Amino acid sequence: MDEKINYDDIPKAFLYCSYKQCPRHNKCLRYQAMLCIPTQVPYYSTVNPCHIAGNEKNCHYFKPYQTSHFASGIDHLLDNIPHSLAITIRKELYSLMGRNMYYRIRNQERLLHPDEQEQIAAIFLKHGIKPKPEFDKYIDKYDW
Repeated sequence: MDEKINYDDIPKAFLYCSYKQCPRHNKCLRYQAMLCIPTQVPYYSTVNPCHIAGNEKNCHYFKPYQTSHFASGIDHLLDNIPHSLAITIRKELYSLMGRNMYYRIRNQERLLHPDEQEQIAAIFLKHGIKPKPEFDKYIDKYDW
């Protein structure tokens, strides 16, 4: 457990789990989020407990109850790279995420998932840049 879940942070379409007999329920984000639902919420979507029973160790709906290290902003990502190489990398980043999304991420309007950070690091490595790229800031939050 990293931090208390705020119900207002949970996406509206999030799928909860109410299967208390699961041996991993204390480590599952879906179950822990279900415990945070206020009493005034009349209904919510949940995984069918009968679907999980007998398959707890290989549950496809299990999400670890831990925060992930999201990145915010790529404003200075290409600062210490030679100009011609920076142009090439920026074109590949456009290709990876689209020009519009590139600028949303650059302007800190959208966070970068850890998997996306790895994709960017792979582009840098492909061009011979060994140090992992440094993003403007990092935020630890649940990966809904």
